[in-house]
Amino acid sequence: MERLKLFGIALIGLASFSVSAQINQTPVYAGGSQISSVGGEKALATTGSMYTNDKYMPAKLSNNDKVILVRYNAYSDHFEMNNPQEQSVRALPKIDNVSITFSHNGEVYVPVDYKNDKGESTNGYLNVISDNPKVKIYKRERVYLQQGSTPSNSYQTAKAPTYKRAADEFYVKVGDGEITYFDGKKDFAKLVSAKSKEILDFIKTSKLNLENATDLQKLGQYTNSIL
Repeated sequence: MERLKLFGIALIGLASFSVSAQINQTPVYAGGSQISSVGGEKALATTGSMYTNDKYMPAKLSNNDKVILVRYNAYSDHFEMNNPQEQSVRALPKIDNVSITFSHNGEVYVPVDYKNDKGESTNGYLNVISDNPKVKIYKRERVYLQQGSTPSNSYQTAKAPTYKRAADEFYVKVGDGEITYFDGKKDFAKLVSAKSKEILDFIKTSKLNLENATDLQKLGQYTNSIL
């Protein structure tokens, strides 16, 4: 009888351990990201924002005159459309050559093929900075997820995963060439090798900041004029 009691207690303990292990490994979803709880700690909700602007703003698609409410998800690189009448939100499909123009500031986003900072071919939305016949300059807006952490002892505190805005990336298309990433004035000048000296001189004398939209527009206009 005593042996049966001990055996029963052992089974209960084993079952409790098995359920506990399953609970600790259950994935928790927060802000579109899957985070597993560790050591029984409760997962923290994701903080920060995936959007360049959390508010839905009026805009138009280049293939339609209807005004829609959209916002750009810079983490997953897509636009979300809000329909207040239907109380629904859906992702806009990426359609080649169909751009999105915001009504309040005239900013244009277009889905294009381009080579990223690693030289890899990709497709996504770029913000049009300077649009000239021979030279087009774009900006890529990015948000990344900084992973959270759970404390390993009582002196540490848990950190929630956080969406953070990354530095903008800049791209240029010269003539019929590919849309290519550039990092600073020398990179830009190399992509227009036949006029690199003139471009570098112009950047220097005009004191252009190649991370400033207005200065990039000046650079685009000048480069277009000498090609």
